Amino acid sequence: MQNNSLPPGSDDPGQGWGWQQPDCRGHAALALFIDDLHRVLQARTAQQLAAGAPLAATQEQVDALLAHYIESGKAPDIFDGQSVTLKEGVDRDGVTHTVPIFSPHLKQALVAMLGRPGGRA
Repeated sequence: MQNNSLPPGSDDPGQGWGWQQPDCRGHAALALFIDDLHRVLQARTAQQLAAGAPLAATQEQVDALLAHYIESGKAPDIFDGQSVTLKEGVDRDGVTHTVPIFSPHLKQALVAMLGRPGGRA
C-alpha cells in the first residue's frame, strides 16, 4: 500500500510512522497507532484552519493508517478486523471537534493498555 493517502510528510524518513518502528509489537503497536492517529488528527486541524479539510479525506487517511498496522502483522490480535470511524461534533462554545470512534475490540485493547502501569508497554 502506498502512503499517498496519509498526511503530507508521511514519506519523510525523519517522521517515521509507528508501524515502521522495530518495537511495533503488541501493546507497543497500539501506543504507536494512537500516536500516529493523533498525528493525522493534528494535520486535519491544521488543514481546517488553512482551507477546510473534508472529514471524508481524513477518514481515508485513518483507514490507510489502520491498514498499515494490519498489513504489518505485528499485532494481529489488536488490529485485524478493527476500525476507527471519525465523527464531528460541536461543543457548547461552537467549536467543531473530530472524534475517533473505535470498534469495540480496539477500544477494549486501548482501555486495557491504559490500565497498565506506565500506560504503554
